[in-house]
Amino acid sequence: MSTEVTCRQSEPRAALKLLPIPVSRRACGIPLVLLAAGLCALPSVVSGYAMTLAVEVMIAGVFASGINLLTGYTGLVSLGQAMFLGLGGYGIAIGTALLGWPLWVSAPVTLVVVAASATVIGAICTRTRGVEFLLITLAFSQMFYGAAIKLRWTNGSDGMTGIPRPDLSLLGVSADSPATFYYYVLAVSVLALLLLWRIVNSPFGSILVGIRENERRMMSMGYAVANYKIGSFALAAIVCAVAGILQSQYTYFVGPDSMSWQMSGEGVLMVIIGGANVIFGPFAGAAIFVVVKQALSLITDEYNLFFGIFFMLVVAFFRGGVLGAINTLIGKLR
Repeated sequence: MSTEVTCRQSEPRAALKLLPIPVSRRACGIPLVLLAAGLCALPSVVSGYAMTLAVEVMIAGVFASGINLLTGYTGLVSLGQAMFLGLGGYGIAIGTALLGWPLWVSAPVTLVVVAASATVIGAICTRTRGVEFLLITLAFSQMFYGAAIKLRWTNGSDGMTGIPRPDLSLLGVSADSPATFYYYVLAVSVLALLLLWRIVNSPFGSILVGIRENERRMMSMGYAVANYKIGSFALAAIVCAVAGILQSQYTYFVGPDSMSWQMSGEGVLMVIIGGANVIFGPFAGAAIFVVVKQALSLITDEYNLFFGIFFMLVVAFFRGGVLGAINTLIGKLR
């Protein structure tokens, strides 16, 4: 038996699919088709506020998906992924607003720079594990946060404005329209989701799962574990940078707060709430996080206190996140 087959047997195939629920393709396809139809029809049936929440959920979902690849699939818990969220936003801002490059040049250059930076940072951080890894990623994030405040060409704590949205004039529409921008974010989110699905269902993804389950065994089988961890770190950073680009285009602004450890913490919370090592988990967690937080903020100024209580209840009663609890419930019913 080859090492690849052995690695694949170390993780149930259900965890590598779009959903954690082992159902038939037809039973899984129907809800996905209904979900896709609902998302496409959303701008025509809801108010502007609801559409704004949907955009925020999708951007947060992309960000949390990058964290999930690193935390859920590779087993590396990081509190520094917000630095790549900020680098994506600042990269697109510097390229377009400061250097005058078109968006179609600035975006790829930004992602290449983020990938290169993440490879170097990952080579340093992945030499540690556990709490040490968490703390060193936090330290790198705070370093970039401080640089964003101090550097003059990032406009310091005031941040950068004037970040353009994509030029869609060839399609006869403007990205400044809320509905058009919604569809733009939806398209990017779907592409990011498909890319991550392909990664985790590849031999590379199976090796990442093997590293999470038993790193020493993977090393004894001859895998270059360090290189795979760096690759996972870089891919997660690219996904987070894509979310940063979308966020800066959504608000026409990027500031140092996008690199704060609190932002990284919120991403980790989304992964835990929705369900780790599940492709749809981060998006489910992002939807719950954004909607519940917005609802509580309308009720009380102390919404953070009540949201903390809500999060503790989710962790206590929903093992494996919301999607994990659904999977468990369906298993019991069967």
